[in-house]
Amino acid sequence: MKKGFYFLLIMMGVAIAVASCDDTRSYTDMLNAQRDMMDKLIADSGFVILSDFPADSVLEPNEFVEIDDNFYMNIIDKGNSSRAVVGQTDIQCRFIPYIFSSDSDRWMQSYSNLGPNSNGTHPLEFKYGYTVPIYSYVPYEYFLGAGLSTPLTYVGDSSYVRLIVPFEMLGSDFQSSGTPVFFDRVRYIFK
Repeated sequence: MKKGFYFLLIMMGVAIAVASCDDTRSYTDMLNAQRDMMDKLIADSGFVILSDFPADSVLEPNEFVEIDDNFYMNIIDKGNSSRAVVGQTDIQCRFIPYIFSSDSDRWMQSYSNLGPNSNGTHPLEFKYGYTVPIYSYVPYEYFLGAGLSTPLTYVGDSSYVRLIVPFEMLGSDFQSSGTPVFFDRVRYIFK
């Protein structure tokens, strides 16, 4: 009986030791790392963070408004007066994202489907208010989350914005890695 008890006690000790060696980061660790990444981007780029949205919505190129906790937006072009309707408006979205690389300690462009280097790529399409792409298997659908739809509250069709988006407002890949994304340009076209 004592041998069985000691064996069980040893096994529990081994299990606790293995569990304590887990390399996964806690949610708090991911939030702290994200804050450091965003602070580095803001400081290195000379961005100015405004706490209040200007009445005329006009922002300088280096000015961002904190819309939500750690979610920053710069409006480049408000687009026209047409506004998206939740659950009804189909959105075509093109963007230039930068992802923080801890290996090089800098932000690196990961992909672009906007501008002269888009080379026939397709836009990411989604229905406003939903975080599911209209067409599946688009190679960049993992960027889709509340972070790409939130600006549509402030801008219209054919608008351009710049965004600093926390991992919590992106797709599941970013949520699991704890990596925020800086979108140097995002263009919205209403279908």
